[in-house]
Amino acid sequence: MAHLIEYVSLLSSSPGTQRTLKVHRVGNSGARPKAYFQAALHANETPGLLIGHHLLDLALAADRAGKMKGELVIVPFANPIGLSDNVLGNQIGREALDGGGNYNRGWPDLSAGVIARVEEKLCADVDVNKDVIRAALKDTLDALCPPTEVQSLQVNLLKLAIDADFVIDSHSELVAIAGMVVAPWCETMLDPLIAEINPALVHVTDTPILFDGTCSKPWHDLAQKVGGRFPIAQGNVSVTIEMRGTADVSDELARSDARAIFRYLARMGVVTDDFDPNARWEGEKTPHEAISMMRTPVGGVIVYPFALGSDVKAGDVIAEIVDPTADDPATARTQIRAQRPGRLYAAVSNRLVRPNDIVIKIAANDFKR
Repeated sequence: MAHLIEYVSLLSSSPGTQRTLKVHRVGNSGARPKAYFQAALHANETPGLLIGHHLLDLALAADRAGKMKGELVIVPFANPIGLSDNVLGNQIGREALDGGGNYNRGWPDLSAGVIARVEEKLCADVDVNKDVIRAALKDTLDALCPPTEVQSLQVNLLKLAIDADFVIDSHSELVAIAGMVVAPWCETMLDPLIAEINPALVHVTDTPILFDGTCSKPWHDLAQKVGGRFPIAQGNVSVTIEMRGTADVSDELARSDARAIFRYLARMGVVTDDFDPNARWEGEKTPHEAISMMRTPVGGVIVYPFALGSDVKAGDVIAEIVDPTADDPATARTQIRAQRPGRLYAAVSNRLVRPNDIVIKIAANDFKR
């Protein structure tokens, strides 16, 4: 049995402050397959924090029973900086208050550094190449000197995840149904996780490069460059899971989500546990181009005629903005209509909106892949 707890210090942003990442390692260090789970990279996306709590409970029980075959790394909170971004009682989270931008953007591109380090070391053995590439990824990260606290956070998270076989980054929208964002080079390999999570929708996109893509894309880029000469496997399969809305926090939901992730880990050989090998997802994946982020031209109180998860037709009114100051209630409403048929999957939690706010998201179902 093995349960190690580590603390990783970030670059101090100012005198008297020192933030750390807490890391749980369950199973035998260095064992394969290695899986990595992190929560709340955007800080205000709370559901993943509770999912990680229940996932750790399942992992520790499995470890005590001698069922951990590989290693599971759990980072219960991936963004201590954002967790402290509280303004007048409001958790900000998504954007750095120091102007550093979105916490899940601006990740370092590791591909060039890896390619330069491995071209003379690759051989005809795919497993040897995996070890070579993982060592090169670590060396590439070690060579970085992050100048800010946020960049220090990014580099340290990548160091924890970069050599994993499987990476799960747990997020949520403000108000939403469950979904997943998968990179095209990992798409088919993630079908087992999609089957277990059973999300309402799955987006396939490589734009922009998020944390999960930063972990997995170097393998894809290397295969594109030298795959004709050397066997290059997709040694890191990563995904972003969107676990509903930020207020969808309950033991029942989190326990169910953790069990779904645990069944996936069992499928992948990280742990010995029960799962249904015949489980399949019945949905249809949508490309990035199918996502419509609908903005409002006016401010006011927003109301939604349809529940999230509803399938709508082109032309349907999917939101109305009510001007509470209107002289005539009959003319107080501005309608937002669906531009194409699709599924409503995300909305705003603050129902008092401003002009040009994104107020509803729809995944069109008339795109052909």
